[in-house]
Amino acid sequence: MTTNRFLTVVALLAAVSLMLTACGGNASPSEPLALTIHAQDIKFDVTALAARVNQPVSLTYVNEGAIDHAFAIDGLADQQKVKPGETATFTFTPHTAGAFKFYCTMPGHEMAGMVGTLTVTP
Repeated sequence: MTTNRFLTVVALLAAVSLMLTACGGNASPSEPLALTIHAQDIKFDVTALAARVNQPVSLTYVNEGAIDHAFAIDGLADQQKVKPGETATFTFTPHTAGAFKFYCTMPGHEMAGMVGTLTVTP
C-alpha cells in the first residue's frame, strides 16, 4: 500500500470515528424502543424493563388474563386499562434516569404482585 493510500485510509477512519462519536452521547434516538408486557391473572410475564433517557418508548400491553388489568408508571405513563383478550399500545419518553415502578392499577393487583421496575439509564 502506498503512503498516500495509507494516509487516505487513516484519514477516512478518523473522520468516521469522529462522526460516530458525535452521534453518541446524550442524543435522543429517533426511533422508539419497542417493549411488550403481558398481563396474566395477577402477574406480569416480565418484572424488569429497561430504557434510556430521552428515548421514546412504545409499550404494548397485552391482557392475556380473564379479568381487567391496567398499567401505569407514575410520572411517565398514564393508566392504560385493558380488557381480557385486548391489547393497548402507547408511548412515553423518560427524561430522567432512575428506577420507576410499573404496576397494575386495578384494586388489589399491585399488592398481589403485579408490579415491576423500569430502569432508565443515561
